[in-house]
Amino acid sequence: MFQSSNTRRSGRILALPLLLSAMASGCALLPVEQDAPAPTGDDRPASEPAAPETDTAPAEDTDSQPETDTDTAAGTDRDTETETETRSTEPTEPSLGLHIARSSSAESERRVFLREQGHETLDPGRLGYYMDVLGARLRQELSGQPSAIDHQDSGIRVTLPEGADQARALDTIGRLLDEFGASLVTVIAHGHGMDASDTSSEGTEDDAMAAGRRLENAGVAPERLVLRVFGTTTPAGNLGSEAFSPQIELLIQPLAAS
Repeated sequence: MFQSSNTRRSGRILALPLLLSAMASGCALLPVEQDAPAPTGDDRPASEPAAPETDTAPAEDTDSQPETDTDTAAGTDRDTETETETRSTEPTEPSLGLHIARSSSAESERRVFLREQGHETLDPGRLGYYMDVLGARLRQELSGQPSAIDHQDSGIRVTLPEGADQARALDTIGRLLDEFGASLVTVIAHGHGMDASDTSSEGTEDDAMAAGRRLENAGVAPERLVLRVFGTTTPAGNLGSEAFSPQIELLIQPLAAS
């Protein structure tokens, strides 16, 4: 019993220096710090969300800019297409259809146009033979109809006097010229009761247009036709009361390749 009491006393004596030593070193009686919990979304500082908002705003502005440029480009393309369509619908010489020629070079301009459009043309060595065959066919087809056929160096001139048979002759010639497509045709309407140099008669222009439409309906492409009007000194009173058509002349020229 005495020994046990001495042992406990000795243990308290030994524990006291250990306690004092620990207190001196600052390692005793201090609370143990626990690791701080990871911050959640609610614990984040208020200044942190500002960074994503700042990054997102320029992205939206950047995305909107190409849309504006695209709309502008699309509008420019539409304007360009509209201008192109407008220009394509504007009539230009000499690609028009039937009209009265005012220029002395209308035939030359029409030849250039036909060549550029890839129209049928003739080699220079075939011109003479081609026109000989066409002249023979014209005489054959117009046999028995009032007409005059004159084979010239520049081509073939066909004269159709006024009268009821003029329309029938134009139909016949038109069908034949549809077959002989490598040719340019000048239609000349001669008016009555006007000076030979006068080309302003509206009635004569109508007659030239009517002759051109007759040939077109028979198969002659309108770009192959050049329409002109000329006057004549024949008085209108000499024609009687019967309705008449003016004298029509056709000058048929071969269309050479160059």
